[in-house]
Amino acid sequence: MRCLRRNIALWVIAALPVAAYASGDEPAVWRPQHMHFVYMGRTSLYSCDGLRDKVRSMLLNLGARRDLRIQAIGCEDFGGAVRISGMTPSLNIDVSMPALADSVPKTTHPGETPVAANFQAFTITSDVFRNLGVGDCELVEDFVHQILPKLTVRNLKQEVTCIPHQISGSHFLVRGEFLRSKTP
Repeated sequence: MRCLRRNIALWVIAALPVAAYASGDEPAVWRPQHMHFVYMGRTSLYSCDGLRDKVRSMLLNLGARRDLRIQAIGCEDFGGAVRISGMTPSLNIDVSMPALADSVPKTTHPGETPVAANFQAFTITSDVFRNLGVGDCELVEDFVHQILPKLTVRNLKQEVTCIPHQISGSHFLVRGEFLRSKTP
């Protein structure tokens, strides 16, 4: 039965009508992933909600499905600070991200549904509209090292310089293209 499900899922991807893909579209699937993110920053401290919200925002901006779940671990609020002596805050993340259909392993999971997707440019930098500032440099640095390699991105260019315990002199600029589903 398990083999049959895999074959059906792969057949469904192959059976999508060619007309369903516009020029530049790629056949993709929603791939569920479990990630563990550890924030190692020393300059900025976040509340549990703040850390969770910033990571959620970056994932959504990079094409995550809106039903993602993020649970904070080792994180208690003491006056708005996330760090407890001797503990490093981390997040358990369950998220579905678009993945190219041809890059999906033969062990396709039931529930991975085929979608049309295309690559779109992205930039992660200090941006008041995205609620990111220079003080988030170490958070972005950890995100780039721990999360981005697990996503379908290409042409990645990064300039990240974070100076611990000070904001001046720190900056980040991460650019590339990510795979975005055309359907939510």
